[in-house]
Amino acid sequence: MHTTDTSSGMRGSDDAAEDRAHESAGGEAATEESVIDELRRQVDERQSAYLRALADFQNFQRRAGENELRAKDRGVAQVARALVPVLEQMDLALGHDLSALDSAKLAGAVDMIRRELLKALEGQGITRIQPKPGDEFDPRQHEAVMQQAAEGIEPGRIASCFQAGYRFGDAALRPAKVAVTPKES
Repeated sequence: MHTTDTSSGMRGSDDAAEDRAHESAGGEAATEESVIDELRRQVDERQSAYLRALADFQNFQRRAGENELRAKDRGVAQVARALVPVLEQMDLALGHDLSALDSAKLAGAVDMIRRELLKALEGQGITRIQPKPGDEFDPRQHEAVMQQAAEGIEPGRIASCFQAGYRFGDAALRPAKVAVTPKES
C-alpha cells in the first residue's frame, strides 16, 4: 500500500502541476484578453475625444463666420449712421428754392455739407492726406503724378498737391496726388 500511496502521491503532484500549467495558460489567455479589452477601451476613448474635438472645431468655425458677418454688418451700420446727417443736410439744402440762392449762399451750403461729411469720416477713423509744398514725399501716402520745379523746395519733395488722399489708420485708402520737385542731375 505504501508503494501505491507513493505512486498515488506522485500522481497527485503531477496532476497539480498539470492543473497549474492549464491555469497558467488560462491566465495568459485571460491576461491577453484583458489587454485587448483595455486597448479597445482606449481606442474608443480616443475616437470619442477626436469626434468631440472635431465637433468643437466645426462649431468654432461656424461661430467665427457668424461673428465676422455680424462685425461687418455693425461696421456698415456705423458708417451709415455717421453719413445720415450729411444726407439730411443735403436734403435741407435741396429743399430751399434754389433760384433764390445766390452763389455765396450756395457755396456756404456746400461747404457746410462738406464739413459734415469730413466730420462723419473722421468719426470712423478716416482722415485726409493733404500734404503741403515742401513736405517729404511718402510713396505709401502720396502718388507722384508729375515733376514740377518749385523755388525754395528741396529736390524730391512735394511741390504741390492736386488732390487730397484719405487713410484709415496707417493704410492709405487713396493716396494724395502730388507734384514732386525734380531731383538734381
